[in-house]
Amino acid sequence: MGRFVKNYLGQLESDTVNFKVIDSAPTTSTTQHRLGDEVLVKGTEATYKLVDLTGGVATWRSMAVDLNTSATLASASDTTAPSSLACKTYADNLAIAGAPAWSETVSGIGQLATTAEAVAVTDDTVAVTPAKVGDIFAAPPAVGSGTPAAGAFTTLATSGLASLGASATIVTGAVALNLGADAAAGAINVGTGAAARTITIGNVTGATALVLNSGTGGIALASTGAGDITIDSDDTVLIDSDGVLELNSSGGVIGIGNDAVAQNINIGTGAAARTITVGNGSGATQIDLDAGTGGINIGTNAVAHSVTIGNNTGATALALEVGTGNFTLDGVAASTYTIGAAATTGTISIGGTSQTGTMTIAGGDGAQTINIANSTGGKTVAIGTGAGANTVTIGSTNTTSTTTIQAGTGTVVVTGDVDASGDIDLAGDLKISGAAKQLQVEGGAATDFIGQATLVLGTVTVANTNIAATDKVFVTREGVGASTALGVLDVTISAGANFVITALQPGTPASTETNDVSVVNYFIVRQL
Repeated sequence: MGRFVKNYLGQLESDTVNFKVIDSAPTTSTTQHRLGDEVLVKGTEATYKLVDLTGGVATWRSMAVDLNTSATLASASDTTAPSSLACKTYADNLAIAGAPAWSETVSGIGQLATTAEAVAVTDDTVAVTPAKVGDIFAAPPAVGSGTPAAGAFTTLATSGLASLGASATIVTGAVALNLGADAAAGAINVGTGAAARTITIGNVTGATALVLNSGTGGIALASTGAGDITIDSDDTVLIDSDGVLELNSSGGVIGIGNDAVAQNINIGTGAAARTITVGNGSGATQIDLDAGTGGINIGTNAVAHSVTIGNNTGATALALEVGTGNFTLDGVAASTYTIGAAATTGTISIGGTSQTGTMTIAGGDGAQTINIANSTGGKTVAIGTGAGANTVTIGSTNTTSTTTIQAGTGTVVVTGDVDASGDIDLAGDLKISGAAKQLQVEGGAATDFIGQATLVLGTVTVANTNIAATDKVFVTREGVGASTALGVLDVTISAGANFVITALQPGTPASTETNDVSVVNYFIVRQL
């Protein structure tokens, strides 16, 4: 190492690099040197080079490189140098022992197949030479056991049973292909092997035709499990029978015209007298008739006939429902409509439980008689008796309209208030029999028959344009107010104008008690 240092120092004498000898290894604070200076540490003979002085911080790099005979290129570093023997050993291992075995995806070292390996056709890691191919054909394995390719032959002949496995194509050209063309009774089987496959007979090119003939043995089309039988035609499909024609399903829905094609469906439209039956009476059998905006027509042809819907057996029910398109029951001018004629203990309801629309009965402009419960037998007629706050209007105010409510000895009972805006003519007694009930009369206007007034100097004039000379005016004192004396109340009527209430002095009837300023109530009753 001493000779190395001496040679190194001699070299530095001819270079421009500033080289110095220092006592200890430099640190980040050894900043008195120039960038690029090199130093030699006494004692250790280690050398360093100043490579950076950024921010007053010195960065020194060691310049020592040791020869390491045990080092290899696989563990190379910046401070050791492998020997030439170590380099050779690494190269040998990399080229031979370290090379991977070849495969279909990796390049590497492989070997040639032996004859036995080639004929066995099982080893996929060796290479077969052209000479070994002849050995394979001399003792070939099964042909086509994997995925066979196509083969072309001029003639295939067999003296016994011929079996064609996998896919087989027979091209006839312009010559007919006959299977079972002899008069032998042997069965002809096509695709009968127990494997899931698609069997195609015929094509749809041009005038191609497919004929299925059968004698008395019939024709059977069968499919098991989830397999469908599909018959499709771009033209007409005709199914005709001299005997019974049945269409049944034991495990699914029978659909007729259930695809989205706008074509009519005709059932029983042939011009022959026949009975057409849809549905049956077994168990929970149900018939649904659905339509779009075209509607449903039943018996609408111009032939006089009866149309019957439903029956009256047991719990048979009939529901007729509509949306906003309305419900119409109509006939001709002389038609008679009967609803519930056979009902005895049953209930007949017209109108909805939550109906808010108008219900009109006999709303035409013709003169007619409307009878409700007018037959024999005691009827209970309830009008507007529901639990809601009903407004019931009976009768009309037009011209001479009259409303008559009749009763026998059972009387007419009114439960609730009676609010009359016109006259009520009673041929019997008027009774207010309910507890805490009262007679209420509109008052306050100049046309009303009840009200209140205050005496001024013992008298008050009450305007009333409806008062008649024969009316009876009942006057009561409600409060005396500031009165210092009370008189006897007297009434004088001016028909059609007013009436005067006067407080007369008790001992002098001709004199007015001017000190009476009482508040009085009046009630007018007209005598018939």
